[in-house]
Amino acid sequence: MEEGGRDTEKAEVMELLEEILIEILLRLPLKSLLKFKTVCKSWRSIINSPKFIKEHLNHAHATHYNQHKDFLGLLIPSWDASSRCVMYKEMSDDIVHAKQFDFPYQLPASPHERIPVRVCNFCNGLICFNMFGRGILLWNPSFPLEYKIIRNSQLDIGFTLMGYDSSTDDYKIVSIPSYSSNERFARRCFFVEVFSLKSSSWRKKEISKNFFTYNICQLTGIYTRNHLHWTATRNFDENDVTELIVYFDLVEERLDHVILPTSYNDWTLLIYKECFGIVGANSEGQGELWVLQDYCGIKSSWNKIFKIAPPGIGVPYHSCFTRTGEILVHNGDLGLRFYDIKDGRFKNVVIQGDNITNENAFYASPYVESLVSLRLCL
Repeated sequence: MEEGGRDTEKAEVMELLEEILIEILLRLPLKSLLKFKTVCKSWRSIINSPKFIKEHLNHAHATHYNQHKDFLGLLIPSWDASSRCVMYKEMSDDIVHAKQFDFPYQLPASPHERIPVRVCNFCNGLICFNMFGRGILLWNPSFPLEYKIIRNSQLDIGFTLMGYDSSTDDYKIVSIPSYSSNERFARRCFFVEVFSLKSSSWRKKEISKNFFTYNICQLTGIYTRNHLHWTATRNFDENDVTELIVYFDLVEERLDHVILPTSYNDWTLLIYKECFGIVGANSEGQGELWVLQDYCGIKSSWNKIFKIAPPGIGVPYHSCFTRTGEILVHNGDLGLRFYDIKDGRFKNVVIQGDNITNENAFYASPYVESLVSLRLCL
């Protein structure tokens, strides 16, 4: 065989070996990949490449519900100077084990200078925090020293969510300024501001004069499949206040709303197998799960999946179904519990961690670890 032919064959073998290596690495947990980055320069180059990071994230999402790789992310902000946040990993036993992280941004230690820190939402391993008066902080706990603080023209950002626009491979933050200091949870939405991490700039998106305004009910929301969702009310007239779901399409950068599939006194948002859904308590106090099939404004269609609980269990907070078919619920003095939709049984949430209590003030949503680095990928 000629020299050129041997070189070609060798190159093909090396390329095949790299493809096999990549396929193996894609199936490894994040903790292992972070260690393997120190093996050699070629492995580090592969793991740090934007293509690998995206493929590993897609694989993590695909296996989230059928392998032992799912997390139930619970963040409880601390109001002391350390401002610790906590993430709970769901284990196979009846105990939820706490994993603590030091908040990456140094906040004032003086009680008179304390800054409220609110968890906005999760997206692809990133956590979005609203540090009222100090900007928005993005952080991936897998890279403790990397974070990004984003500021805009609004000193008091009343409502903020972050999501991923798959059409442009860009992370976007949607912010609605606060207009009323007296109404903590009511924010009139006349325009939204959109921040692009790729361009590192804000854009104002005016809402058409023919479009109505919303009163935002909660300061947290849910991201899934290029859409941000949150709860709101609308005054159709003086005597008609309607609860609804507002969503922002990150691809089209369009604001719209969805009417609830039926009337509920108590309901909440959640994610069911990567789809947006709600759980509402019917007139008998029984929880019903609905999944949004199509985003078509008021013509959007819902699909009723099943009833998930007997009467009186309470409605879940922002949460998700776990790999084992459980859902996090909260019921007054009983606190947090897992409800198994298969056998209709409950198990108490026993939290193991330093000075961690079963509090009402938390944010819960699916969480998938990722290699998304604010330094390398954005």
